[in-house]
Amino acid sequence: MVHSDPRLEQRVFGPGWTPAERSAKPVWLQIDEQLAGRIEAGQLTAGERLPPERELAEALSVSRMTVRQALASLAARGLIERGVGRGTFVRAAGKVEHDLTRVAGFTEEVERQGLAASAEIVAAEALAAPEHVAAALELHPGAEVVRVERVRSGGGRPLTLEDSWLPGERFPGLLAHDLTGSLYALMRDHYRLGPSRATERLEPVAARSYEAAALGVPEGSPLMLVERVAYAEDGTPVELAVDRHRGDRARFLVRVVPGELARRDR
Repeated sequence: MVHSDPRLEQRVFGPGWTPAERSAKPVWLQIDEQLAGRIEAGQLTAGERLPPERELAEALSVSRMTVRQALASLAARGLIERGVGRGTFVRAAGKVEHDLTRVAGFTEEVERQGLAASAEIVAAEALAAPEHVAAALELHPGAEVVRVERVRSGGGRPLTLEDSWLPGERFPGLLAHDLTGSLYALMRDHYRLGPSRATERLEPVAARSYEAAALGVPEGSPLMLVERVAYAEDGTPVELAVDRHRGDRARFLVRVVPGELARRDR
């Protein structure tokens, strides 16, 4: 970013912004957070080309290595795209919001936010239930279950690796259906066993090689692991799901009612 054009510096980092000298955060992280915030706010738009590392470093009076570290972090989170000989470009920063106060499948959540949902089937098979699956679904050990593993995409971009287990006795012939659409809609419309409530547990994890390859992220990237047991209206468990969401493309919403707040404040 050449000093002869200060407008360029303001456009990228914002008017008057410079890294704080006395801060517990390293300079590269401050740059990362500033650019990420501007991308998420739409002040740097998808497809916009960023200046070269050298110019960014000169504008902030930092080393190129510091800028490179910040850009590498942004690229790992999917906020920018870097190509040899092509430069560095801003990518869309939109995140899919998952409302944990509603029992909604991936398709409904994604389409509600204006994105086209799709699925790539990794595995679909009937097998004897492993112990942890049988326990979650309240089945006898070894009972037949149907496992459906899929990579779910929104707007053509991989977002979630889903691993769903359903009791075979309650969903006969499931594997004969089209499994590239909404599994919850199929459970509801064909079997009259759509989930009406669920218990979910969230845990941040790092992407292992298999998950990273499936989701198109570097190994070690942050993922949000969501383990869910969904129940039909009669209280019977109808699904055990183990979903891994890309950390850079997911946001989770939880609503806390006033009574719950009062109980916590004791």
